[in-house]
Parts: sequence; structure tokens; C-alpha cells
Amino acid sequence: MRREVFAAALLAFAAPALFEPSRSALAQAARGAPAAFARVRDVMVGRFRDEPLVGDPDRDFAALLAAVDEELVFLSKTQLEYGGDRHLREVAQRVGDDARRSINDLRDWQVRSREASYRAQPDQPPPGSGPLDRQSAADLTRPAAAPSAPPAVAAGVPATPPAAAAPPSSAPLVAGTVKKVDAASGKVTLDHARIPNIDMDAMTMAYRLRDPAALAGLKAGDRVRFSAEAVDGQTLITRIQPAR
Repeated sequence: MRREVFAAALLAFAAPALFEPSRSALAQAARGAPAAFARVRDVMVGRFRDEPLVGDPDRDFAALLAAVDEELVFLSKTQLEYGGDRHLREVAQRVGDDARRSINDLRDWQVRSREASYRAQPDQPPPGSGPLDRQSAADLTRPAAAPSAPPAVAAGVPATPPAAAAPPSSAPLVAGTVKKVDAASGKVTLDHARIPNIDMDAMTMAYRLRDPAALAGLKAGDRVRFSAEAVDGQTLITRIQPAR
């Protein structure tokens, strides 16, 4: 009898260690998490903004929602790879599974919508009747606010000097090749080496420039050296120049 009691007590004591991940294991898994989630954030923002629109509400909705679902799959995979909390891992699994099903539905609709026999459902509201249209109409009927007068400057008190220019970047220069220049959005797509100061692996990715004027003269195929930094929660190219 004593043996059974002792064995039960030993099992109760050892069970957490047998079935729960150790703190060291969780710490090991989370070491690369900051850079991984930074990549997820940047890719999600860029992917959604770069999705082309065709002007058809149904097609644009399907394309944008598919883009969102694809990024949810990316995000859930990252959580499953790095996350240590069981509940959040279960949430990530459900989100990823739901997003995959949604992607399949949207892709099926996109295929059907290209067929000659496809006809849209006849419940489309008349143009200009959506909530954003109504809000825009309400904005047009509001009287314009009077322009505010500039603040008075007391006699003998000098005006506030203009803000100083941003200091030159001290981030390291990284080699890259221009794949695409999007002057309208102030972005450039680069195939680049690892960016050590923000722990970004080598990849091909679109980046916004802190000074869009630096895009002048750049074209696909150019070899460049650039610096990238985390500025106000987003990754920006702070310096770019031709490679020598």
C-alpha cells in the first residue's frame, strides 16, 4: 500500500515537468521572435497596401480579403513557431485554419467569376448608397470651418525657429539590388542582404523611404547600398546610394 501511495505522489510531482514545456525551452523558442514578428508586421502592411484594385467592388473585396487571410496564415504560423502559451497557440491554429478555408472559398469564387456564364447575385445596392458614400455626402453639406489665425507673436519675442533637420543615419550600409520603384507611394522593393541593426534576414521586400526624393534616378536592376531603421513602429530606408 505504501508503494502505491509513494508512486502516486511521485507521479503527481513529476507530471508538470513531463507534460509542460520548460522555461528554458520557451525562452529558446522565443529568441528569434522579435525579428520574426517584425517581419510579419512589415510584410502584412506592404502586402495589403500593394494589392492592386480593379474598380469592381466584388473583385476588389475578394482580392483584399484573400490578402488579409494569407497574412493571417503567416501570422498564425509565426505564433505556432515561436509562441509558448498553449491557449494562444490554439487560437493561432484556429485562426490559420479559418483563414485557409476562407482563401479556398475566395479562390473558388475568383475562378467562377472569370467564366463567361458567371452572373453576379442581383442584390447589389444602387451606386452611391453605401455608408461611405452617405458619410461623404454629409461632409459636403457641412459648412467649411473658418481658417484659424496664426498665433500672435509678442513684441520682442522671437518666433519659434524651424525644426532642425534629422541627423544623418548611423545605421550600417547594406548591399541590395533594386527590383521595383514605386515613386507614387515612396517605396522601393529591394533584394538585400541581412540588415544587422534591425535583425532582418536577407530577403526581397518593399520598403518606404524616409525621404521619397531619394528614389529619383533609381530603376530596377540598380545595385545600391542602403540603411534601414525602425522609425515610429515601421521599417524605413533612411539612406540609399548607388553601390560602388
